[in-house]
Amino acid sequence: MIDRHHGWNKSLKPLFLGFIFSLVLLVALFRLDVYNHLPPRILNFTTVTIAIVQVVLQLIFFFHLGLEDKPAWNLITFLFVVLVILIIVGGSIWIMSNLNYNLMPMNMPMD
Repeated sequence: MIDRHHGWNKSLKPLFLGFIFSLVLLVALFRLDVYNHLPPRILNFTTVTIAIVQVVLQLIFFFHLGLEDKPAWNLITFLFVVLVILIIVGGSIWIMSNLNYNLMPMNMPMD
């Protein structure tokens, strides 16, 4: 399906295919969620799975990750950015959780 020797990176074909695949996944997930076709536990797993598939599709079709002449450097750069984002987001959540635990009074009346 992905042919890097026949102008895949220079045409609109990957953008169109990526848009169609993303739209199909979005509509499928919307239908599963709105009409309660699955139990909540399986729906959560399905939602996370579809989200991961959609991220991979967007990385391939829109960012052309892995289709360039030197894919190792772009992949290493991408993984480093993901690591930095995970550290920033995880550290922020940890700090906010720690502040919430240490600064909230325990005997606060609930109205």
